[in-house]
Amino acid sequence: MREWYELWDTDAGNMIGAFATEHEALVDVRELLKVNGADYANDLALAKRREDGGDPIASGSALVSLAEENRPERRSA
Repeated sequence: MREWYELWDTDAGNMIGAFATEHEALVDVRELLKVNGADYANDLALAKRREDGGDPIASGSALVSLAEENRPERRSA
């Protein structure tokens, strides 16, 4: 079954992007926060999707924490 990750701007109700892996999505989250500031996280949500549905992963401050925990330099330490 095909799986992918979707990043959403919950305030605007728009999908920001679809990604093959969670890692790719979190790279985009970190870049968005770098450009738009930490408060932008309040409008972000990440979900894992499948052809038959999906599951929320994280939003807001929990998404920021997840993105920070999964930085390449942190995973190798």
